[in-house]
Amino acid sequence: MNTLQTFKLWLEPDRDIPQFRRLRWAVEAVSIRDVLLHGVHPWAGSNKHYNLPDSVLKVVNDPTGHIPELEQFHYCPDIMTPSGYAWDKPSKFERTLHVIRENMYFVENLSYLELLDIAKTMMRSQWNHSMAREMAQCAYSGFQDLRQFLKSKDKKLKLSGYEDIDRHDLSRLLTLEDFSEWDSLIISHAIPTLNFRKSAVLKNMTDEQGRLRLAPQIRHVTLTEKRPESGNTPVIWCVAGEGTAWRFHPELGDSKEKRPQSEAFAEHWRTDKGRLCFTTSTEKLVEMLERGIMEPSFPTLNYEAEDKGPMAYVTVHGSQVQSFRIGGYPRQNATGELLKDILHQYDVPMTGNKEQLIQELAALAAKKYHDRASEMDRFFEKHRYIRMRTAPKNTAELPLLEDLTNLRNLVLTMYAVKHLRGDAILEVSHQNDTYTEEELALALITGKVELTGAFLRVA
Repeated sequence: MNTLQTFKLWLEPDRDIPQFRRLRWAVEAVSIRDVLLHGVHPWAGSNKHYNLPDSVLKVVNDPTGHIPELEQFHYCPDIMTPSGYAWDKPSKFERTLHVIRENMYFVENLSYLELLDIAKTMMRSQWNHSMAREMAQCAYSGFQDLRQFLKSKDKKLKLSGYEDIDRHDLSRLLTLEDFSEWDSLIISHAIPTLNFRKSAVLKNMTDEQGRLRLAPQIRHVTLTEKRPESGNTPVIWCVAGEGTAWRFHPELGDSKEKRPQSEAFAEHWRTDKGRLCFTTSTEKLVEMLERGIMEPSFPTLNYEAEDKGPMAYVTVHGSQVQSFRIGGYPRQNATGELLKDILHQYDVPMTGNKEQLIQELAALAAKKYHDRASEMDRFFEKHRYIRMRTAPKNTAELPLLEDLTNLRNLVLTMYAVKHLRGDAILEVSHQNDTYTEEELALALITGKVELTGAFLRVA
């Protein structure tokens, strides 16, 4: 059962000036596959994705969509976000589309002379007394100048005030050619909307089918169980795309009932061995939505900033679970003698000042990291951990690399920093490449990077 919708956008010829086109739109159904894999925007109602209007206007107002020859005449002004509240009807986004439709023409290309020619054609087809009077009054703002201009056309006219003008049919007295020196006046009176964009602008915010699309893919979705087992509380899953796979994290909070419920769900849908946090394929994700098992939402979708996805939380009581820590390691405030002792233990030259000793220590830690990386990978693939911001009492040390005297904790800290996803989940498949191993070791020793808290085993 598909519940997702999106906006389809297209251009239609303007009713009065068919050479120009205006925006039109409709809401239609869209598949979860097209949303996640192809970035089609999931419309979720008026109070969701509050910055969607700004994101669309960012595309519409981008200078690449301006008509170069018209821009110098200020015929490509920006469209502003309409005022009002997010919960107003119609939605703010729909009001934004309406503003674009009413205040912008779309053209393939248009020169100033072509615009002027269209304006003259429009004026000639609608020429009447009211239009002629308005043109004359705009061209000659003072009454005496206006009187002199009109009498130059007919010396018999008697004009003592503006009210006398309407006693004469100016559409017969004047022609459009009488205003040939006022190009901008002709254009402004003939063309109701003096704001133009290239038609190609629409392609920058839609897919090949004309559906609203502002990102190549959408990699985070929140899924809520629609039909939990009788008496069970629906579990919310925070889902993130990882290449062609999807990583599920349950929102457990402090609920004891949700854990076995989540484990059963994971066992049914996973493609790995995760007990709570698990990985599955796009096909399985689509299946659970098409079967109506899950309801998708996109609470963190933000086109103006990086979408880091929602964070799943679980309440952990330290007195009831075993937690693990990574102990301390040599820092830059260590004495030179201590640094030399560590280097001597691993047969590393100990010459140079303290700064050089620290650099040698970082290089040594990077080497040991490479030497033991496969061992750490195997351990953390078998035992899954999440990071707690604060370390409870009675934490134990992680049971590996125990033979790396003095370097064990530094190497383990490097591994944890390298493989922490979202600063919370320790995953072998995730790799943080901000630093090289040696750069990271040096940053940890000098205090530029720190890792605090403890680790809780979850699988």
